[in-house]
Amino acid sequence: MANPDMANPDAPAPSRPSLNPAIRPGLAGEMELTVAAEHLAPHTPKFSTPAMVMLMEQASYAAIAPLLYPGQTVVGYEVNVKHLAPADAGSRVSGRSVLTDVSGNKLRFEVAVRHGGTILGTAEHKMAVVPQSATD
Repeated sequence: MANPDMANPDAPAPSRPSLNPAIRPGLAGEMELTVAAEHLAPHTPKFSTPAMVMLMEQASYAAIAPLLYPGQTVVGYEVNVKHLAPADAGSRVSGRSVLTDVSGNKLRFEVAVRHGGTILGTAEHKMAVVPQSATD
């Protein structure tokens, strides 16, 4: 494997962290929030796409956080999101994420955000398990 550290090409390539075998497809996580001023788009008083993506990432993290080994964390590296419907300030919204695939240290989730019976958005969210020190 080529070393991605171009600043120091002689440094050894980073190793992938070992993954807890309990991290497997089917795990689910949920997060809720009440849409507040900081969650609104700057150009309209509606739940913003960046705030929705944040909720999706939090729900995905909640699915696997208790199973990470000490010294591990996850980082998001790809989100394919569809923002399908608006929500107003004061709305209670919930995100539910289901782990659908594990490949090495890479995790793929299917996520939906809802307000009541209305789907506000969906996404495929990809994260990687990495050493905590890699995020410092």
